[in-house]
Amino acid sequence: MGIKTIEEIVSFRELSPEIPSTTYASHGMYYHPARFIPQVVSWFLNTYTREGDWVVDPFAGGGTLAVECLIKNRNAVCLDLNPLIENLLVAKTCIVDNYSKLAEFENRVVNSSQPYRPKWSRIDYWYHPEILKVMERMWGAYYESPSPLGLLALFKTSRRFSYADDEVPKIFGSRRKRKEIDEQIVVSDFKNMIREYFRKSLQKLFNDSLEFAKYYKGGKYIAKGGIDLPYYELDCEIDHLITSPPYGRAHEYIRSFKLELAWLGYDDRQITDLIGKEIPYRKLTPDIDAVRIESKTYELYRRKIDAKLLRDYDCYFKSVIKGLEKVLSKVTGYAAIFVGNATYGGIEPPYQDIFKEHFVNKGFVEERILIDLIKSRKLFRGRRNLSPNGIEREYLLVLKAP
Repeated sequence: MGIKTIEEIVSFRELSPEIPSTTYASHGMYYHPARFIPQVVSWFLNTYTREGDWVVDPFAGGGTLAVECLIKNRNAVCLDLNPLIENLLVAKTCIVDNYSKLAEFENRVVNSSQPYRPKWSRIDYWYHPEILKVMERMWGAYYESPSPLGLLALFKTSRRFSYADDEVPKIFGSRRKRKEIDEQIVVSDFKNMIREYFRKSLQKLFNDSLEFAKYYKGGKYIAKGGIDLPYYELDCEIDHLITSPPYGRAHEYIRSFKLELAWLGYDDRQITDLIGKEIPYRKLTPDIDAVRIESKTYELYRRKIDAKLLRDYDCYFKSVIKGLEKVLSKVTGYAAIFVGNATYGGIEPPYQDIFKEHFVNKGFVEERILIDLIKSRKLFRGRRNLSPNGIEREYLLVLKAP
């Protein structure tokens, strides 16, 4: 069973005091829900890895691992269901030291007359018709001559001038935003307003690229999107793993990026297929259901959870553990799993204990558990929510491979 776990109460944001903020370097280039904060990844890389090591994150999200690895001269493998991971990391790790090429791209975009029409059938729902015409022409220029930073600037602009609410991570068409677009923006000089927003976004991304260049030390990364983790086979050995699986039923990552995927050319079927593979929404297929969770805590909490939520509970742990087992079979060093205390109908299973017990029973050795008591993060207090305080504790479980 290994040694007794060392539990430590820490502030995750203070693990790496040399990091000035969670958005330093290129980490803040584009929003991603529940983004892995760089302090945690930096601490793990400093504590358990060496220069030149390969580190994998099978739930890579916004690509924090790759950026931190290149800052510390490590190598990263970033896997994610969301295809956007590949585009995000090209932008976050590119070094642009001269704005002249971006200025050329900017001019093409703001003066373009060649439209690009997304394949997604819902695109008209999210835009005022006149704004959609402008966005289609701007995207037409992108597809004539793509630019990694320009792509993110177009993402930002396409969201800002859509009906999607700016204050909600998941794509959500609010009456407030629709009123702002239809009654304030469209009746003004909206074309210049859109172009100026795009210019400022591109300039900010350029500045982020310059900041990343100051921290860059070396290393490589591999990014693969569209990965259905329970069925993915990693084809090489990896030194270490650090990852943060979705917190139970708490997040909708693909649904949050429908607009971005639409502008990238994904159609209804492709987007629906990706949503169907998200952990909280995927089907509990016979092969997933056959996964055995080697944890008494898992069984104990299974008896406490409402029968209506058991499918979600079983599918979450079995899908995550099936995927992690396949990746961890290639890991030779340390594995760190970052989880939070999401609930099922008000019942809060101890994720860290379930993962710990399972993998220790599979031969991994307990190393330590770091615990952060979160004081500031609140979640939708105005809604009927069984967890109105949001995530109050997060855990970093560190294990040693057999």
